[in-house]
This record gives sequence, structure tokens and C-alpha cells, in this order.
Amino acid sequence: RFIDTVVPAAGTKEAETAKLLENTYRHINIALVNEMARFCHELDIDLWNVIDLARTKPFGFQAFYPGPGVGGHCIPIDPNYLSYNVRTRLGYPFRFVELAQEINATMPTYVAHRAQNILNADGLATKGATILLLGVTYKPDITDQRESPAVDLAKALIDLGAHLTYHDPHVSTWSANGHLIPRA
Repeated sequence: RFIDTVVPAAGTKEAETAKLLENTYRHINIALVNEMARFCHELDIDLWNVIDLARTKPFGFQAFYPGPGVGGHCIPIDPNYLSYNVRTRLGYPFRFVELAQEINATMPTYVAHRAQNILNADGLATKGATILLLGVTYKPDITDQRESPAVDLAKALIDLGAHLTYHDPHVSTWSANGHLIPRA
């Protein structure tokens, strides 16, 4: 036996929709914290501290952390499939998912421009700068790179003229949009 718990469902539609709900929940909450990262930065508020403080509530809060987008085989795909299905079969949008997708899709470019602004603040240009990307998979300690936002981040940095290297102990070779990125 390899299954510890069996959870009965009313049917296969409910079981599949439960997985869609869980992935959609994560997609939307990642978008929420990514959008908060943007305005907290502009308002000079330490979002990491805000999240730590919110985690002290004994119930009802699950911490999500900002990042360069979402990746993997589920989160960036399943909620959008669900949204498409709602729109085509029922004729109206699944607005939370569409907004979450919009926010999360802009994060690689946002992160690239944040890096550009940090370099500019030190009197350095992004063009010609060498930037090390740490981790290129969509989550820690895996080799899976499906839908990793690191690819779009790398493209945005290359478009700004940066020279990239990467380090990920689980990925021996990596390319982004046809550019072989050297491993550091």
C-alpha cells in the first residue's frame, strides 16, 4: 500500500475540479502577493516583514511570497484552462484568474526593471552587466523547468543588454529563448 488516505468524491468532475480549485487558489494568491510587492516597494514597506507579521494569526492565513512569476505544469496552466472553459462554455469570464494571469505574467519584466533600477542607482548600466540568476526551475530542489518564469526573466534581462550566468545545482545546462546561458 502506498496511499495513506482515501478521500471520497461525489464523482470524477468534483475530484478534477478540486485540483483546479487548489491550483487556482495558489495562482490567485501568488498574484496578490506579487502585486503587493510592487506597491510595498514604492511605499517603502518591507513586504517580507508584513508576511511574517500576518503569519502570526493562528488561523485563516497561508503565507505566499513574491517572485518573478509562476511556473510548473499546474499553476500557470490549469487555472487558465478553467478560465477558458468557463468563458467558452458559459459565456462569461473568470475574472479572478484572468487578473491573476495578467499580474503574474508581468512579473519577469518587472523584476528585470527592478534589477535595472538597482544597477542605475549605483551608477551602473544594465547593458554589459553580468547578472547571476540563482535557481532556474520553478521551485526549489527540483530539476523540472516547465513554465519557469526564469526563462522570461532571462529574456527581459538579455533584451536590456545584460550578460547572464546562472547557478542551479539541479540544472546542468540551461537555455532561455535560444540563448545558452553559462552555468556559474
